Amino acid sequence: MIFDKMERLPLYKGLNANLDRLIDYVLACDYDKLAPGRNEVDGDNCWLNNNVAQLKPATALFEHHAAYVDLQIPIDEGEIITIRPVEDLEWRPFVGDDSLAEGPAGMRLDMVPGTFAIFFPGDAHNCGISKAGQTQARKLVGKARL
Repeated sequence: MIFDKMERLPLYKGLNANLDRLIDYVLACDYDKLAPGRNEVDGDNCWLNNNVAQLKPATALFEHHAAYVDLQIPIDEGEIITIRPVEDLEWRPFVGDDSLAEGPAGMRLDMVPGTFAIFFPGDAHNCGISKAGQTQARKLVGKARL
């Protein structure tokens, strides 16, 4: 898991060719001109979702992935994402690339504009937590196949 400021996103190139393409796309695009939903970068190797996430005061649902990296970028007010070691939770069987588990909140990441988080397969993350009573937040979620 990586949590950092957007100005340092280019420093994380070189970890994986698909992630490199996704990072290049994110750095070159105008967020306000992205189509809602999936924006193609390289087919099923990498893409960028432009979403409005529905937020809740608290959620106990964690996810992790089998083969894809998540690159999460808040656009407006942001959200809270909590993280836990994947071994702390009892996981449901994978459906596609996703596995889910319920559990107590972990370490909090305050996702504000100008930050990003990268979650690798096996990084348990719990998204969609409201930090100031807001019910939704615009965010970008990139996917890159490892």
